[in-house]
Amino acid sequence: MVTHLAKELDTYQKLLPGLMVEEGKYALIFGTELIGVFTDYEEALKAGYDKAKLEPFLVKKISGTETIAYFSRDIDSACHTSPSS
Repeated sequence: MVTHLAKELDTYQKLLPGLMVEEGKYALIFGTELIGVFTDYEEALKAGYDKAKLEPFLVKKISGTETIAYFSRDIDSACHTSPSS
């Protein structure tokens, strides 16, 4: 299964070594093309919508390290898939 933005994320990873001179700025990637590098997120997002319209595009902060975020749903101990007793 191919996830949305897989192509853009792959492109970002391939371009990352060259983008590191712009660390802290935002890369705008549409498909396999780097559209530009922007100082702030809002500017990159606007340019993305101008270029891609409603097609998927990626705005990613250029960084040599990834911040991992963990998300969890509020899970209680009751199993909702088994019949009630």
